[in-house]
Amino acid sequence: MRIPDTYFTSLAEVPVYYDRFFDAPYGSIGKPYKFYADDMFINQLNACFEELWSICPFGKAVIINSAGTYIDKTGSYHNKGRAFDIDSIFWKNKSFVFSNFPKEPSFYLGIEAIFKKHFGTVLTFLYNTAHKDHVHIDNGSSILFKKTKSTTLFIQAVIVHVFDISIAIDGIWGTETESALTYVLNLLGLSTNINNINIWKNFLTLSAKTAFDKNFSTEKSPLELLHDLYHVVDTELNNLPMRKSIECTLNTFVNHPETQDWLNKYRCRNIQ
Repeated sequence: MRIPDTYFTSLAEVPVYYDRFFDAPYGSIGKPYKFYADDMFINQLNACFEELWSICPFGKAVIINSAGTYIDKTGSYHNKGRAFDIDSIFWKNKSFVFSNFPKEPSFYLGIEAIFKKHFGTVLTFLYNTAHKDHVHIDNGSSILFKKTKSTTLFIQAVIVHVFDISIAIDGIWGTETESALTYVLNLLGLSTNINNINIWKNFLTLSAKTAFDKNFSTEKSPLELLHDLYHVVDTELNNLPMRKSIECTLNTFVNHPETQDWLNKYRCRNIQ
């Protein structure tokens, strides 16, 4: 396909720069550029980033950095002008590079959740090594929930990093993932019919809000305080005789049903 006639230089009133030039390396502020893309796809991108600015606590960004849109490559949605690769987003008080998933997983997943509300294909850090430094989005598939590798990895990561439930992040849909998702949907007050597009989109919205809230809050939650307490026991009491009895008492308290009910309130705080 020939290069599209339409292009954009900004999305949702935020300049989009290209950061793969020699003099604008990855992770830095890029350079102004014309991103050629299908007109309908550009409209979808604008709607997506408008929603991201409205939900993210940092508001509207100041720069979006991209690895590109149109590429003359047969069989790719880039070749159709219907794909976009995002490297980083810079806000006034926050810089986020998409290779930083291990450092800020919940913030990353909050952004990914909004992308998934608008595009059927979203390939990320967890998907494969080719996407460890950027997020690829295209409109080549429907937005409906699907048990694909990319969506399964996303849901598993959200369960672990946003809702603090320990399961494997392996991209394989099984009973563990199914049960954990059902638990989270109940926690959010949603129907478990995730195949319904409205339920799927509500799940994505609430997951994004919860993820952003975890990153924006300066006050530690009870879950974070418990994590700190376990760290103290593990590091400061490691070789002391009292360690075992203290750890057993702490575990008994944490695993008590009433304690778990109380902690569940913080796993989805401020999402109603």
